[in-house]
Order: sequence, then structure tokens, then C-alpha cells
Amino acid sequence: MTVLVTAASGKVGREVAAQLRARGVELRAGSRRSDVPLDWSDPATWPAALDGVDRVFLIVPGGDDGHRSVAGLGGAVVEFLDLAQRRGVERVVLMTALGMEYAPAEVEQRAVELHLQRSELAWTILRPNWFFQNLTDGPLRTLAEAHGGALRLPTADAAVSFIDTRDIAAVAVEALLADHHGREYALTGPQSLTFSEVAEACRDSPMPVNAYEPVSEKDFRRAALGLGWHPDYVDTVSGLFAVIAAGHAAPVLPDTAEVSGRAPRSLAEFIAAPR
Repeated sequence: MTVLVTAASGKVGREVAAQLRARGVELRAGSRRSDVPLDWSDPATWPAALDGVDRVFLIVPGGDDGHRSVAGLGGAVVEFLDLAQRRGVERVVLMTALGMEYAPAEVEQRAVELHLQRSELAWTILRPNWFFQNLTDGPLRTLAEAHGGALRLPTADAAVSFIDTRDIAAVAVEALLADHHGREYALTGPQSLTFSEVAEACRDSPMPVNAYEPVSEKDFRRAALGLGWHPDYVDTVSGLFAVIAAGHAAPVLPDTAEVSGRAPRSLAEFIAAPR
């Protein structure tokens, strides 16, 4: 068995790769800089990336990296899935985002979900909530560092059931190695926390966050654009914060523990051993 792990240098992909290696599974790391490169914008790289592959862990490329737009790759991922099916891939584990099943079909990640579900591939869909790792390597860290450690967000007092990427990876590995065909898992951490509670927990730790200040969406957008973020990325992040403010990111759900066989890591555990 050979597993292709896409976005293998990213927050979740690198954990999936590490856990597969720990279980003795042969894997191929897929990224633009890997030994066998996988570039979504260059279909000529896809056949080699899929050569001899039985199973794929797939992450749809994000809409932006903060400073340049990389949207519009959902169609490429759909074509990649078609190629994977023709080349004999048996199983795909797709990671999108919490609540994606409610998104309209024109949203890229939802379009990929629907295409995969209509394919002849065995499939599993993972929809995780916000990562704890965004506090140390992601937009929350960037925002906090821009304001002396304070997170200034348009989320009011809404809560989020943050999840550790190591727990997402544990579910992904189980879905890759066992039979979870046709299952859709909503992945959360063990508790729902407001950003005030997150900041309080982080205050006396090495975490870059030490305070939370609710702001209006207008003020958030102005500050984010002032960081040099691409307007499309600001739109995306503002939309995600609106979802949080509406309370949709608060539920604590059982799928992570049920599939991985262990309780997901808490914020205190993440702070004690971040990665």
C-alpha cells in the first residue's frame, strides 16, 4: 500500500505523514517542493505523483496565503480526482472544513466534496474546526503579533471547539487504513472556548496571545488590510469569523474520539506540548 499525502508540508499533512510513517505505511509526500512534486497548477506533475498510489489524503488548496490569491483550484482538484480514479486509486480521504456540507455547490471545497461522493472511489470526508496550531503558525498568531499579543476579532463572545491537528491526523490515518467508506466526520476538540478564555489560558505561556478585544467587522477588515493581506483573503477570514460569531463553531462533537479511539487534546495539553 502506498498513500499519497497532499499538502504534506502543511499543518495537517505533515502530521498525517508522520503518523503513517510511525505505523510503517509507505507514503509519498505531495507538495510543490517534494521529491515527486505535486503542483495543482501544473497537471503534468499529477501522473508521477499518483504512480503506484493506492490511497490519497487530499486537502483542497486554500483560497489565499494572505498576500496572493490562489483561489480557483477546486476545478483542478476535481480533474485530479478523475485522474486518480482512472489510475486505480482505491480510497480518498478528503479534508475540508466544519459545516461545509451546508455550503452552496459553487463553493470550491463543497464542489470537490460532491464530486468525490459521485465518483467510484471509496471516500471519507473530514470536516475539522479551527486548529489550535493557528495560534502558533497561522492567522491568529499573525493578528496577535500585530497588536502586541492581543487578538482583535469580530467574534463577540462566541466560542470555538478548537482541535489539535494531531487529532485530525489520527482520524485521517484511521480513515485511510480502515473501512470508513461513505462516512462524513465533523472533528472538534473536547471543549468550547471563547477567545477571552483562550487568551487567559495562553497569558502566562510561550504562546503569542495574551489578550482578546472584540472589534467590529469594519475595524477588523481595516486592520487586516493594513497588514498587507490580499483583499480576497480578508473576505475569506471575515466570513469565517462571521460563522464563529453566529455560534456555528461552538458545538463539541464526538467523532474525533470515536474514530481515533482517544479523547482529543485540550488547550492546556496543546500549550504544554505545542507542535
